[in-house]
Amino acid sequence: MGMATAPARRLWGQPMPIRSYLQDHHAFQPDEIDAMSRALEQACNALNINGDARDRETVAARIIDLARNGVLDATTLRDRVLAETRAMRSL
Repeated sequence: MGMATAPARRLWGQPMPIRSYLQDHHAFQPDEIDAMSRALEQACNALNINGDARDRETVAARIIDLARNGVLDATTLRDRVLAETRAMRSL
């Protein structure tokens, strides 16, 4: 099943790119969505994921999964995704 493709929305003038991957954005508060969006951008930058939509969607899905399980801090979300990605690459 593909992710939703709604355009990213803005909060306080900043893009919220995670929204385009959320099927139910009402499940999160605006500040949580903002943290998830920052984590997505930072993780993609650190992993050099620029134009690869599939890789970006994979990172977004993992961030959303972590957030649904209570991890809502942008730095922690980013660090978890980076650590998991590095662990997978070393296998």
